[in-house]
This record gives sequence, structure tokens and C-alpha cells, in this order.
Amino acid sequence: MNHLKKSPFAGFSLFTPEMANNIRGASGALYHHRTGGSSVRRWRRRDAVACGARSPDGRASRLLQRGRGGGRELPEPVYVRAGANVSLPCPPAEGPPVLTLTWWKDYTKIVEVHEEQTTLWEAEPHINLMSDALFLRNVVYGDSANYQCQINEEQRASIRLLVQDVPDPPGMPLIISFTSRSVNLSWAPSIDNHHSPIIHYVIHVRVGESGEWEESNDIMTTGNGTSWQVIGLQPYTVYSFRVVAVNTIGASRPSKESYYMVTLREVPDGKPNITYAHNTSSSSILLQWAPPPKHTLHGEFLGYRITYRLREKARGEREITLRDPLATDFTIRGLNAFSQYLISLQVFNPAGRGPATTVAVMTDEGAPSRPKNLTATRITNNSVKLRWLEPEHSNGIIQGYNIYHLDVGPNHTERKKVPNSQQVMEYALSSLKPYTQYKVWVKAYTGKNEGLASNSLEIITDVQSPSAPIITNLTCQSIDTIYIQWDRPKTVFHRIDYYFIAYRSENTWDFEEISVSSSQERQSHAMVISNLTSNLMYEVKIQGASRSVVEHSKLFKGPYSESKKIFLQSLTSSALEEVTIGVGIIAGIISVSLVLLIAIVAFILWRKYFQAAYYYLDDPPRKRATSELSKTFGDSDSGSIEVSSWPDHVCSLHADGDIGFSKEYETIQQATDLDLSSECSQLAENKNKNRYVNIVAYDHSRVILKILPGQKKTTDYINANYIDGYNEPNAYIGTQGPLPSTFDDYWRMIWEQKVYIIIMITNLVERGRRKCDMYWPKEGIEVYGIMQVKLTQEVELATYTIRTFVIRNLKVKKKTSSERTVYQYHYTNWPDHGVPEHPLPVLSFIRKSASANPPGGGPIIVHCSAGVGRTGTYIVIDAMLHQIKHKQSLSVPGFLKHIRQQRNFLVQTEEQYIFIHDALLEAIESGETEIPVTDFPEYVQKLQMSNNDNEKEYSPLLEKQFKLATSFKAKDFSIISATKACNRPKNRNTNIIPVESYRVHITPKPGKDGSDYINASFFQGFNKLNEFIITQHPTFDTMPDFWQMIWDHNCQTIVLLSFVDEKEYPCFWPDEDKENDYGTFKVKLSEECSQGCFVTRDFILQSTQDDYEVICRIIECSGWPECCLPLSSVYDLVHLVQDWHLEYQNGPMVVVDRFGGTEAATFCILSTLQKQVEFENVIDIYMFSKLYHMRRPGIWQSKDDYCFLFRAVEKGLLANIETVPPFNSPVTNGHVLPVKEDPVV
Repeated sequence: MNHLKKSPFAGFSLFTPEMANNIRGASGALYHHRTGGSSVRRWRRRDAVACGARSPDGRASRLLQRGRGGGRELPEPVYVRAGANVSLPCPPAEGPPVLTLTWWKDYTKIVEVHEEQTTLWEAEPHINLMSDALFLRNVVYGDSANYQCQINEEQRASIRLLVQDVPDPPGMPLIISFTSRSVNLSWAPSIDNHHSPIIHYVIHVRVGESGEWEESNDIMTTGNGTSWQVIGLQPYTVYSFRVVAVNTIGASRPSKESYYMVTLREVPDGKPNITYAHNTSSSSILLQWAPPPKHTLHGEFLGYRITYRLREKARGEREITLRDPLATDFTIRGLNAFSQYLISLQVFNPAGRGPATTVAVMTDEGAPSRPKNLTATRITNNSVKLRWLEPEHSNGIIQGYNIYHLDVGPNHTERKKVPNSQQVMEYALSSLKPYTQYKVWVKAYTGKNEGLASNSLEIITDVQSPSAPIITNLTCQSIDTIYIQWDRPKTVFHRIDYYFIAYRSENTWDFEEISVSSSQERQSHAMVISNLTSNLMYEVKIQGASRSVVEHSKLFKGPYSESKKIFLQSLTSSALEEVTIGVGIIAGIISVSLVLLIAIVAFILWRKYFQAAYYYLDDPPRKRATSELSKTFGDSDSGSIEVSSWPDHVCSLHADGDIGFSKEYETIQQATDLDLSSECSQLAENKNKNRYVNIVAYDHSRVILKILPGQKKTTDYINANYIDGYNEPNAYIGTQGPLPSTFDDYWRMIWEQKVYIIIMITNLVERGRRKCDMYWPKEGIEVYGIMQVKLTQEVELATYTIRTFVIRNLKVKKKTSSERTVYQYHYTNWPDHGVPEHPLPVLSFIRKSASANPPGGGPIIVHCSAGVGRTGTYIVIDAMLHQIKHKQSLSVPGFLKHIRQQRNFLVQTEEQYIFIHDALLEAIESGETEIPVTDFPEYVQKLQMSNNDNEKEYSPLLEKQFKLATSFKAKDFSIISATKACNRPKNRNTNIIPVESYRVHITPKPGKDGSDYINASFFQGFNKLNEFIITQHPTFDTMPDFWQMIWDHNCQTIVLLSFVDEKEYPCFWPDEDKENDYGTFKVKLSEECSQGCFVTRDFILQSTQDDYEVICRIIECSGWPECCLPLSSVYDLVHLVQDWHLEYQNGPMVVVDRFGGTEAATFCILSTLQKQVEFENVIDIYMFSKLYHMRRPGIWQSKDDYCFLFRAVEKGLLANIETVPPFNSPVTNGHVLPVKEDPVV
């Protein structure tokens, strides 16, 4: 019966003696009982019986046997599972009939049957008598007992019934000890195991004080011991525990919950996620991040630790501690310019610091240090040859030098730009004035900043020949002498050192010469020529001479005076020509008269200017100005120039070193230098409202603010002027970059003038100087006086940013009339000095921003820093685009003169004036190349034509666009690095090499010339200026340079378009089980996957010097785009790459083809155009093609390459997307230039 002790009770059977030897077969039993039911067959009292128990698996054991020869009790108890039904039989007695049947439970009578009468002594409803057997329904632990039955007061059976149930709950677990990740528990065992030994325990774990008892956290012990170590806990976490005992029947109720405990701290094991890391200037980097998950902090979150160091230096690490757990961004300042930093970010708690997340970020280009050893090697009367050495610290890529020369006399400074970056520079500074004291210095400049000035040179140019003296008297003094008197030359540089008097008689051919030293600065001189022959005609002339101040042995002789003749005879004075004595006096009278006349005319026209708008542009195009315009602007610059003549006109102005521009701009400077009133700007209470002392607002055209209740009358001032457009008075408001003290006035002006569009053409800080203050909220809402401004959207594009504001006048209660949406177009790519490299992005910006002004909108606000230079450039270009549209003519000088009467110094430099002409030339030659999506299929059809032979032919429009797009030819100095002898072997194709200003630099190797060079170029995308890097397939020798570029510029996406072989285009990555060591970092392949025609490979680039790594993916599609059939599949690769290349990745996308040429450029431009379509609903293939060619000449080999772009966009992009409204649709006031299929002659 031992095997039944721990087994649930299945039932009883009653057997005859013959059956008792094989109780497994119960088919012949007299009585059967199974849990849940029973069957009884009558037996004779004289029969011998055996009682047996059966377990569920069929095993059986005899419990009791009674028979003719007496009985034998079996000591083993009967185990029954709680809830079972049990029938206990009473064996019949032999002999007399049954008169009484009694059942006892532990000596307590529970039921008695006497003469057909049944008595229940214990009222237990689940116990009753079925025939002679005692039946117990749904037994419980309390039913465990010894049961005896008596027949006729004779004991017939004694059965020990033990009911098995789940144990009692164990005791409350006690926490004996604990660490950061484990706890030792102990508990008291269950008081009663209910006839089934405890097999093991289950420990329930709850996380937190209000957490759930989750089954996934349950822990099963390996035995029935009452202590256990729970492991796998999280540090610094609240836990509680309870225990459940388990026996063969099941699990007990849970114990009482333990007291709460907190595991010990550990250093964090979670890394912050750096979401943005980019330079904000040449000396600062902005870092933004998301905190690690809370469960990885393992202690009180105290804050962040930022460390940073120069990448090439293993030492010199600096540390910043931010004791603010809520911080999500920080700007690191005081960094070196144009240097790559490794920046690490980690969290810390009282136990220590967690693992670091490290990124590599390069600061922006800064200001170079001083050029060294500036010397003057050769000085003439109009030039000086300068020589200097490059700065010790370039702080960027030196693109050239600015040479400043100050004319000490009038204190006038001019600048000459020298686009070169050689180590030793020489330059001949020309167009100087003779014998003039100059102060000369040189500054280097990078793409972002101008550097410090070199040592200055004090030089004096050499003298120049004086003008001709004037003979005032020539008479005969005697028969052989002549008296001659002359005046000093009008133009003298320094002084006259000698006069040379030349004379000859009528009988001789050669002149005789007499030199006269002149040490006195007298106006008039005289002398006598003697020993002459009488009665002869003499011719006399005089020239002055000045000695060189540079080479004292050198004389500069001036021209001779007008020759005079005299007949020599006694006591006569016969001059054959009259001596003009009063020429100077007469010239002076005439000059004064002309000045008075011009002043009177200017006054009349001044009154005319400011009583009516500027409608002079309505005059028909003409080569020469009418008399009316001549009076206003001068004959040379007031006339309009026809569009067809503009290319030749600009070409002539560019001739001879832009001399035409210099003369024209100087004429404008002189003509507009009028003494116009600006009294309001000069008031003491208004001076602090002017950003610059010399930039004021003219009184007659200034914007007058409404005076608020309780304010002084002078509060109507703001440094802003109305400026006319083409045939539109007050089309613009030109203003300075707002100061903090004028923010309130600025937004009030926007409200009062019904402004919808703001044009900003400056960065907040340029060359380390504050150019404009941030007058809008960085996020959310700011209140400026009575105006509330809410920033609702900010979209950053490659060259400009669009911000959307909702402004509200807090003094207006009606909401519908108190709010307005205002758009700010902020051009961010105007260089700190000079002008943009190419006008196409500026033209696109002007067209989009100007056309966004809605019908009925107020003036467009245009501002830079001072509100004159770049502001005037924008206004002139926009106005001239309107004139081109309406009149097919341009009047740049005349229009500029006009608007300069409305705000001073508009178009501040000659360089800006030249840029205006070049931009308008580009607009005329290229026409409107930005095509709406809905018109694009028809536009593509116009570009393609076919003849009868089905051979491809292109329209004149495509021919013209391709010619313009590829017209740029790189100068030698612009490809100086690519053509160095040490770098030539690194170029696969010498016709496709990077332009200097856009080439990708890599970390140089000390002492190795050209080691910073790789044949790779930065390319502009839609959202970023350097969104792509295009490069050639690495050679065996340039593989380390390629991976160095990936490492230096934090590139995480590489698109491979070239076929890979083991000869010409080798595999440039390591095999799966290998890694390539490149000194400061290693490259290892982690995963490779094929997706149709695409193969993706993931690599880990890991630093060998610190805990920093970069994940990089190569997406290979060899033979793209030729492999794309049909053409509509050409964008499959673009979509795959863009899905991987997440927006928060800092580094550019690298695109590789054989030579870094057509295929790579095609991929970049198609990716860019997809974003342009999604954002603006337009397509401008021409603009991006031309900009790409300028960065890497040679990428477009033929017109087929150019035409393919149009076909790919039509079939691959537009066929698969739904057009959406652009960000800000042009609504009116646009100036779309007509698309001419015939090229401009």
C-alpha cells in the first residue's frame, strides 16, 4: 500500500476470496466505488470478502480481509484527495442476519441502522449511508479519521481515511540580507501539510509598492527548504515577496507579504541617446539627447556628465557636470575652430557613472589667425607688390585673403579680395594714387569668417610726372636774350625738383635744353635765355620733373608745355600766339555756374521724388535716356536696358577687371550722396534704437508707429523706411536687425503695417559679432509689449529657414480680428563677407518669398544687420524681376538711385552691385526652371523630340539648359589640391576632381604633404548644404583614406553604385570574420543581407583609443540606374536608402560610383528632388544640376545625362506619389519669367 500513500484516492472494490488474489481485475468484484459514483452487488453474509483500494493508474492494494476464518486489519491508511467522493463498505457478517449496522468515526458514533430505522448521530450533510456502506461526498481535510463499522455490535471493519489537501500558507518571508541584484529570504514552513509532504516552494515577486504579482516573476525553489536566494533583481528597485508551498495536491494560499525592501545602488548601465549634435558656431557645439530608460539608472538620477576632447589628442579631456536630471540639451562653448571633437555623454548616480554615448562633431570654420611677415617688395607710383605667409592657425579652409589699404589723407579704406590659399602669397596691389601715404594690412578668410589683421605697412607710393607748366610771358629782353616766365604745373606730386627749358631757332632741327633746379614751392618762375642770334624765330617749351622718392636717381619728367614762338629782334615783343593768362579763372567761373545749375535741378527733382511713387520704369526701353530722365538721374545711367542686350551689357562691365562696375557704382555713390534729413534718428531718446551710429532713417520716408496711450510723441520712431518696388509705392520696408530694446516696436510695426512676410538675410552672429538679436520665440509663445507671438512651425532647408508665427494684438478683444499668420523667410547661407558664390539659390529664395505675400498684404519687411547692404540687394533683384516680367527691360542704376533717396546706403558695396547684375543675367538666361508638378509631364515632352528615324533629338530649350548648367570652368587655383603631384595618383579620372572650396578634408598625417586629400566632394541636398559626399570607388591605395573620411565625418550611410571586382574596382571592406585596423579605429563587418537586387552590409567602426563606435551601412546596387527596368523602378533604391538614413544622423550620406561622377550625382539629385516635390510641389532640375556641376565639374558628360533626370522624375517619382500642397503656395505678386525655347542672343 505504500504506493497509495501519496496518491489520490480513486475508489474501493469489494471482492470474493477467489478474486482477492488478483484484485487488479475488478470485473468480478461484488462492489465497486469510483470517485464520483459507485455500484453495489448484494453479497451473502456468509461470503468471505476482501476490501481493496485502487489508485488512478490502476495500481491496487488490499486493505482489509474478512471471511469465514476471521479478519486481518491492514495498517496502511487510505489517502483520498480533498473533494473526492468516498464509499466505505462494511463487510457482511456470517451467520445470523444483520439486525444493527453502526458506523463510528474516531470512537464517535455517526450513523446507526436498527430494524429498518436509520439514526444519524452527527448531522453532517455530506455523510450518509448507502446500503451498508458509508458514503462521504466532497471530502475535506476534517474528514480524516479512523472509521469502524459494527454489524450486530460486532466490529467488521476499521478503515483509516486520510484526506490529502494543499498545505497551509507558509510563514511571512523575512529578508535576511540583500545586494543590488539579489536577496536572501527565509520563512517558516506550513503548519500543516495536510497529509502530503511539501515538494517545493514558489516565491512571488512584486516590483514597486503598487505593482502587480506577475506570474512571469515567479521563482520555484529546487526543494522544500525554507530559505532561498532570489537573483536577477534590478538595482535600486523596490521589491516585496510572498511564498506559496506546493505538495502533490497543489499550491497553498500565498503567505503574508514581506516588508518592502530596496536593492542597493549600482552604476547606471543605460546610455543617453544623443539625438542631435551639431556645431552652432566656430567655437560651440549644441548637444541634444534623450535620457536612458529609468530601469537602467540603478540609483538616484543626479544628472549628466559631458566630456570632450580633440579627436587627434588622447589627452586634454575636459569635463562638464550637469546636476539636472531634466536637462536635454547643452551648448559646449570655448572650442577650437574647425576641429573635430569626441563628445561623450553619460548619466551618473551616487554609485558612479554609467557607460558613455560618444559622437564626433566638428566645429564650424572660424577666423584665421594673422597672416605673417607682410612686406612690400616693390613700390611704384600706382602699385605695390606685397608678400606674406599664411596664418599659423587657419581655423578652417583658407579660401583667400582680403587686402585692405587705407588712404591716410581722406581716411578712406578699400578692400581687394584675393581668392587663393598658397602658403606664400604675392600680390600686386594696383590702382593706387601717386605719392600717397597708405596703410596696408591683410586678413585671411575661410568660408565662414574673416581672420585677424596682419602687421600693417606704412607705405608711400612713388611720385608721378607733373603736368605741363604754363608759359605766361615770353618777350625779347635784348637782341640776343629772351625773357620767359611760367607758372608751376597744376598737378604736382610731392614737388617739382627741376624744370627743363627747351628752345630752338628756325634754322635748327634739335632743341637745346637748359635745366633749372627748383627748390622753392613758388607759383611763378622766370629766367633769361641768352647768347641767341637776332632776327630769327625761336620756339620755346618747358617741362617739369620730380625726383623719385623710392629711387633717388630716377626722375619723372612731365609733358612739355604748349610751345611758344617769338621773333628775336631789338626792343620788340612779338608773340605769334596769344598767351592764355586767365584760363584758370574762366574755368573756375564755369565750374561754379554748373554746380549752381545742378543744385537747382536737384532741388526740383527732390521735391518730385517724394510727392509721387517711382513710375519712371514705365518708359519704353531705350538706349539713351529722355531729357526728363536725364535731369533726374544723368544720361549715363537712367535709361532702361532691354533684356536682349543685358548679357552684352554685363559682359562689358566685367571687362578689364570689372572696371565698368567700379565706374558705374562710383557714379551712383556720388549721385545719391544727398544731405537728407534724419532728425528723428538723431534725437537722444532714439539713438539707442539704432544698431549702428551711421545707419539712420530718413525723416521723409520713415515708418511712423502709432503712439500708444500714455506714451511720448517720440515713441513713434523705429529705424525703418518705406521703399518703393517696381511700379508699386511702399512695396517694402527696409529695416535694421531688431535690438532687444526694439522688439516691442518691431512686432507692433508688423501688426500696424499689415505685414505677412519677413525677409531676414543675416545670421544672428557672424565673425563672432552680434549682427541681429533673436526677436522671435525659440519655441512656444512670447509677449512683446502689446503683441503676442507664437512660433507654430520651423522648417530648415539647405539655404534658408521658414518660420511660421501667429501674432495677436492683446489690445484687440475680438479674436477674429486680433490674429494674423506671419511667415519669416530666413536666408542662412549668405557668407559673412562678400556675396554668395552663385545667384541661383538666392534667386529661388527671392521668388518664393516675394510671391508668398497675399493679395491685400502690406509691405514686405526686409532686413539684414544694418538694413542697407543685403537688404538693398534683395529689393533691387526682386524689383528688376518684376520689370523683366512686365517690360522686358532693366533699370538697375536708375532704380538704385531712386531707392537710395528713401534709405541710405542701400546696396552697400560694389561687390553686391556686381552680384545683382550677375543674378539678373542668370534669371534672364535660364528663365523659369522651377516647374509645378502638374505641368511637368508636358514640360518633359517639350524637352524631347524625335525624327522619322526614331533617333533621339533634343529641343533648343534642353540644349540651352545643358549648356548653361555646365558652363562653369574650374580655374587652376580652385583645383590646386587635386592637381598636386602627390595627389594625382589618387584620382581615377583627372576630368572629375573636387573643387577646392567643396572638397572633403580628412585628418592629415603629420609631415606628409597632401595627406588631407581624397577625391570626394560635398553636395547640397534639399535640407542640408552638405547633405551628400560624392566620391570615386576606392583604389587599393586609397582604401584607408576612404574609411578615414567615413570616420572623420561620422558617415553612417554609404550607397555603392559601381560593380565590384578584384582588379579595377576592388572590395574595400573586410570579410565577415576579419577586421581592418586603420590606426585610430577598426572596421568590422557585422551583418550582410540580400534584398532582391540590393545588398546591405552593416559595419562597426570602433575607436582604438576610447569607448566610441559608429554603425555604418553600405547599400549596394551595382549598375544603377542602368539596371532599373522599367524606369519607374529607379526610385526603389532612393526609398530604401532614405528609410535607413534617419534624419537625426549627423554625418552626410556617401555615394560611390566608379569616378564619383554621373551615377552618384544622379542619385543625389533624384533624392533631393523627391523632397522638393513633397515639400513644395515643384521640380527644379536645372538649379540643382548647375550647383552640382560647380562643385564637381565633369559629372554631367552629355545631354543624355541631363535628359535622364527629367525622365526619371516623370516615370519614377511622379507616377508613384500623390501630390500634396506645398508648405507655402505662391498666391500672387509672383514674377514667373517666361520660358523661351529660343536661346537669348
